[in-house]
Amino acid sequence: MRPLKFRYDIQALRGFAVLGILFYHAKLPLFSAGFLGVDVFFVISGFLITSLIRERIEQDSFSFIEFYFRRAKRLLPAAYVTLLITALLAPVFLASSEMNDFRAQMCGAVTFMSNVVFWRQSGYFEGVAELKPLLHTWSLAIEEQYYFVLPALMFFTPRRRWFHIAILGFIGSFALCIFMVQWKADVSFYLLPTRWWGFAIGSIGALIPTSERLDRVLQGAFWPALLALLVLPTVKISNPHPGLSALLICIATLLIILRKHPFLFHTSALRGVVKTGDISYSLYLVHWPLFAFLNNSWLGNNTSPPFLIRMGIMFLSFILAWILNRCIEEPFRKPEIKLTRKLLALTVASSLFLFLLPIGIIKAVQPEKNYAHLRRANLGFGRECVSGDSFIPIPECRNSDQPEILVWGDSFAMHLVPGLIIAEEDEGPTIIQATRSVCGPLLGVAPTNVKYNQEWAKKCLEFNESVVSYLAEANSVKTVVISSPFRPYLSKHHWSQDWSLLKKNHSDDGFYLVEPSLTEAIAGTKKTVDAVRSLGKRVVVVAPPPSSDFDIGRCLERLERGLPILGAANECQIDVKSWKKTNSAVLEFLAVLSEQANVEVINFSDFLCDSISCKTQNENIFIYRDAEHLSYDGSSYLADKIRLTSQIQKLAK
Repeated sequence: MRPLKFRYDIQALRGFAVLGILFYHAKLPLFSAGFLGVDVFFVISGFLITSLIRERIEQDSFSFIEFYFRRAKRLLPAAYVTLLITALLAPVFLASSEMNDFRAQMCGAVTFMSNVVFWRQSGYFEGVAELKPLLHTWSLAIEEQYYFVLPALMFFTPRRRWFHIAILGFIGSFALCIFMVQWKADVSFYLLPTRWWGFAIGSIGALIPTSERLDRVLQGAFWPALLALLVLPTVKISNPHPGLSALLICIATLLIILRKHPFLFHTSALRGVVKTGDISYSLYLVHWPLFAFLNNSWLGNNTSPPFLIRMGIMFLSFILAWILNRCIEEPFRKPEIKLTRKLLALTVASSLFLFLLPIGIIKAVQPEKNYAHLRRANLGFGRECVSGDSFIPIPECRNSDQPEILVWGDSFAMHLVPGLIIAEEDEGPTIIQATRSVCGPLLGVAPTNVKYNQEWAKKCLEFNESVVSYLAEANSVKTVVISSPFRPYLSKHHWSQDWSLLKKNHSDDGFYLVEPSLTEAIAGTKKTVDAVRSLGKRVVVVAPPPSSDFDIGRCLERLERGLPILGAANECQIDVKSWKKTNSAVLEFLAVLSEQANVEVINFSDFLCDSISCKTQNENIFIYRDAEHLSYDGSSYLADKIRLTSQIQKLAK
């Protein structure tokens, strides 16, 4: 039998929220913003927990021990079972780098700090998010952190101040969120201070004084709020997240909760959604590890597994969620389970076991070859040379005080450096690295999108100008090597994101946006070439190596170790026809650039490819670390085979 205070409307909201998340992770085209379901959960949690604490404090019956014990009974058993099974399956599905990341993720999940772990793992050179089996625990960690703060906040502050504190918490957190999402979007997404406002909206709903005026507002707002709840997850979000869309769906959720409309209590059509709400926690727990294991195994030329496979994972998620709910969640909620020293000791022991389990698994299944080292991010001289607002010729990013060659660009320039340093050592090339992630060596224009916002793009423009300033003073530098994938400058749609180009208006020092195009890419690169030559230096372009839609380094490791591989063909080699089709704009750009700017272009494809495929491995050498970047060993191997340093000196002009 349902508890007296059971809310069918809230259970329906849970069902809507988890279905949106599930459909988004299944990459159904109509749910491009299904992740907003997480924000719905935040509001529900804020409302329910605040209501519970308020009721107990007003009855003088609140107990911290009882509160946290009830939370633990509600959350930990199902979570720990999911973590255990995921950890046992991880070595079957995860390659070395992903397994190393998983170890940190498990530690974060057990200590309620996984949001911090994923924030630290969210950089450009970190692992892909969709490969992380515990990625979804970031939101659970934020909820648990909220549970640690809210009870003390309400217990130790006067009751008459609660509502005002909730309002101030919302305003402060939302303002911080909007500020940070423009500067550090990953901070705004993952951390509690910039996510508190979602819970605060729920808290405001639990504390707001009732009135006839409020009732009239709720009556008029219910249907628009319900429409927003249904429509927003289907609308592609172009603004940074969390932002306006998250705010709208949070407000809509609160209005629906406060209205208590009979439609959500008695409509038989919603019975399935309510039933989904009943298992929403278990469904949220089990669905993502399944999708992550699939994503790790899928290495096809299409970036997503086929529709039928994704639907199969969804169906399996419902089955496992029902089992987890019936066998673990519901039995542990029973009031007969009391807090005892034995139960507390068992919980602590379980936590410690899960904390240490990945370490033991990694040691037990660790292969002889250090694949994680082979596939590490190729940063050139090192991490110190990855970014910066302005280029500074620090010692860590050069191998001589009088460098002769400057390597300029983004990560595609970085991956050239190991080969230039090691290859042809008898000639002793002296190198300095001027690189910034995603920031191509094009003067006067910079790529920008939701993740790399306009403030970032302005820093990219500044960085490239500072490289020219350095070259004007660096008499030892005779040759400049520029490299980039160039795609964000040529195509609006790339890397599953929409790009624009930021340009500076020199008449008033303002900035404006233009669409990526061949014309803009040629103009920006020619400006770079002309600037270098005006300083009496020579320049040459190194084209991006042939690339694939799948992670080549991960594919090669999985192939050697016998891990499951779905979709990949031709032993992880690159299909020439597919590569040329995908990169037709880049190949056209390089041909036009060579003619119009009178600059030579060095191509790795001449050595790597025949008419059918491009090789990605030479005996024990992984040439690639991912879908398009060279590994450290691959950079050295190619530089030696094509005599890259000699070609640079010969072709630069």
